[in-house]
Amino acid sequence: MWGAVCLLLALPANAVIVDRIAITVGNKVITESEIDLRIRLTSFENGDKPDFTLASRKRAADRLIDQKLVEREMDVGHYPRLTGETRRSLLTQYARTVYKSDPAVVTPGLATYGLTPDDLEDDLARQSDLLNFLNLRFRPSVQVSDQEVRQYFDEQIRPKQTQVTLNDVRTQIEQRLTTQRADEEMEAWLKDQRKRTKIEYLEKDLAP
Repeated sequence: MWGAVCLLLALPANAVIVDRIAITVGNKVITESEIDLRIRLTSFENGDKPDFTLASRKRAADRLIDQKLVEREMDVGHYPRLTGETRRSLLTQYARTVYKSDPAVVTPGLATYGLTPDDLEDDLARQSDLLNFLNLRFRPSVQVSDQEVRQYFDEQIRPKQTQVTLNDVRTQIEQRLTTQRADEEMEAWLKDQRKRTKIEYLEKDLAP
């Protein structure tokens, strides 16, 4: 015990504490601090109390695995990412939409979750990049038939809005079905990528 204490005391004052790797996803890594950050960000965005139980950490890790798979595909395919002023504007847009105010109002709320404005900005940029990837990678191949549009109208719209005609909402239905189908195709793609990619759980408790 004293030997360990002496070793710690012997470390230089500017020594860097290395973040532990929890999971490797191909050539990408997920650290323990990333999992912790993912929990804090999700809790902040949902207005919930952060939950650091094993079940919660597994959910966060699972989400980060998907994120790393997408990032790898974006790297290989040279998909565009938000940069510069457009990226920085996300925090302002978020503050106006959620708080109906300016970013300064968001900062104290972030601090209660152990977060900074940069943490939120990075996460908003990732979400925007993911949506852009979805739109470029999967939406173009989606085909929605007239029969599917009519079926959706008959089952979901007509029983609730009897005065609305199919032509009134055709565009909205097509967009909704296209988004739904693109989401399904992306889920299938992620499932396939998980099978093809070597995923190693260095923190064994996080394994499925």
